[in-house]
Amino acid sequence: MKAVFSLTPAESKRLIARAIVQMPEMKVALDKAYVILCGGTSNAFVAQELLGQDIDPGRFTAGTSTHGLLCVTRPADRIPFPIILHRGRVVEKTIREALDDFHRETVVVKGANAVDPEGNVGVITSGFDGGTVAATIGTVTSQGLSYIVPVGLEKLVPSVRDSARYTGAKTYDYTLGADFGMYCLVKANVVTEIRALKILFDVEARHVASGGVGGSEGAVVLVVMGEEPNVTAAIGLIESIKGEKPVEGRKGDCGTCRYACRFAGTPEADLPDWLRSESLL
Repeated sequence: MKAVFSLTPAESKRLIARAIVQMPEMKVALDKAYVILCGGTSNAFVAQELLGQDIDPGRFTAGTSTHGLLCVTRPADRIPFPIILHRGRVVEKTIREALDDFHRETVVVKGANAVDPEGNVGVITSGFDGGTVAATIGTVTSQGLSYIVPVGLEKLVPSVRDSARYTGAKTYDYTLGADFGMYCLVKANVVTEIRALKILFDVEARHVASGGVGGSEGAVVLVVMGEEPNVTAAIGLIESIKGEKPVEGRKGDCGTCRYACRFAGTPEADLPDWLRSESLL
């Protein structure tokens, strides 16, 4: 059987989150070890699926792409993250404390800003200390933990390795948005819409088109193929998540921003209409 459908970015996030909580390594981690949910809008969907709580994805992040540029949410707008579970229960620990209480089955869930056809993922970092990747990658890589990365195909680029070569906060002469660098992760456990459909329904999928208007900006068009019961089940899930509410963007305070953005230090009243906080809220 063969089916075709489109997914908006929010619908893709929901599909991917549903698949991640069903992954064998996630189930083992929930039973025996730690699950470290780093900040990020996609990770908020995973947290919703795991905890059954109404976690606002737009507030479960620091770095964000919103209002037409790369930005950083106001600290006061954020829901505290990461969320760390030990044997399926939320615990008050830092990432370092969870990793130091070492379990081979621990998984780290980290979103991404780019993915390429080879399965490499790019993670933007604007923090001087390198952010969450810097806090986790040493233990994850050296000890062989699972680094699960939910990332929708709206973020597909030709080559993450090539993209990362051109980034670096202090290398830019002009930035419309926060200045940044990019990690290239080549061994991540990447979950796109295609992988999600395989995990959940054992079907094959192909990404055949992208984009749109009227709410379909960033949408991906997928062709799904497989045994009729499997494809029918996939269609059932897709129809159930259609209409997923878009993630609300929350930009930072331009007047106090410390990044090298063109508008850093500009009072709200002096911003162009397209960048004012109320313009997309």
